[in-house]
Amino acid sequence: MGSECKGHQFQDDDGGGGSGGGPSAIAPFVAKTFHMVSDPATDAVVRWGGASNTFIVLDPAAFSDFLLPAYFKHRNFASFVRQLNTYGFRKIDPDRWEFAHESFLRGQAKLLPLIARKKKRAGAAGSEEVGEVRGTIQAVQKLRDERRGMEEELQAMDRRLCAAENRPGQMMAFLGKLADDPSVVLRAMVAKREEFAAAGGTGSSPEKRRRIGAEAKAGRSADDAEVVQSRAMPFPFSALGQVFY
Repeated sequence: MGSECKGHQFQDDDGGGGSGGGPSAIAPFVAKTFHMVSDPATDAVVRWGGASNTFIVLDPAAFSDFLLPAYFKHRNFASFVRQLNTYGFRKIDPDRWEFAHESFLRGQAKLLPLIARKKKRAGAAGSEEVGEVRGTIQAVQKLRDERRGMEEELQAMDRRLCAAENRPGQMMAFLGKLADDPSVVLRAMVAKREEFAAAGGTGSSPEKRRRIGAEAKAGRSADDAEVVQSRAMPFPFSALGQVFY
């Protein structure tokens, strides 16, 4: 197929030769694409559209596997589409591979010299480079933010793990302190009752709290302590936690 392209004269339907500089003025990519689309043998894969002003790639897989290697020495369909874009072709149907150019018409080979590669403006090229740099910077910043978030999460997990490891030792220290000074429980209860009363609870009167504190400090007998405990509110676990922490 590729060799046939070299001998194609690009004559229009009237039989006349191509004008405007002849076949030599036609870009090789445009010439090969025109011949490939115009060849009736390829109609099952690529052909002209119904109005003869577009061409349709019906089978992109077969187009990539058989036609592209024969005409362009590669199998990259995306590269072919990029080449079309550089020559001003546009995809006109979002649901199929149909392309158009105002000078790419069936039987109108004389118009092919008008299809030229787009020239990039310096400003446009600079804008593209700036956009790429900005995108790269944003991607790097996003990665940094994600890493910082992971580091903070790891630090929080480490703190929780250390606290969990220290709790048994703290509990043993509290139990040792409680064995040495049993009145620590009474003091914790008094402190908890005062906190409860300050928050608007229905705790005991200030006189009773002072009496409980005086009894704890004086170190009365176990019987008196039991009487005090019977008058006090039940020992809450939060009171133990208050001493513990």
